[in-house]
Amino acid sequence: MNASFCEQLLAAAEQAAFPAEKTLDPQTGLESLDPASAAAIAQVFDLFGATGLTPDSEDYDLEINTTCTLAVEVAAHVRSLVDASGALAAVDGAAEWHPDYQAYVRALWEGDRQAIAAGANRLKVLGGIPNGSLPLEVGPLA
Repeated sequence: MNASFCEQLLAAAEQAAFPAEKTLDPQTGLESLDPASAAAIAQVFDLFGATGLTPDSEDYDLEINTTCTLAVEVAAHVRSLVDASGALAAVDGAAEWHPDYQAYVRALWEGDRQAIAAGANRLKVLGGIPNGSLPLEVGPLA
């Protein structure tokens, strides 16, 4: 386990779990996130390997669903793996997870950026997680 990466991942997830709504920027007249929220979301996308998405994309629902899924659901599984000292078999329900999701959660726990990117690619989360998607633990997005 890469303790510093895991701490950074879980702290970023906690900070971005429920991102702020976009507000009207008085200077540009456009809706945007405040800089702190945008930075928190960008960090989650980077750490979890959703590299095809940015906090300023035109599909805000996709951004929010992706952020919440990664920062709440996936982060909870990583935290469970931390609590189980890396023993996936000790994590409640992990035996039913799709093998690609198991590998992704393990890569996040290990802090292996290359394996995280590969896992995010296999699960098809690079470009975001659409609203209404099945949970990642059942396998790649449709």
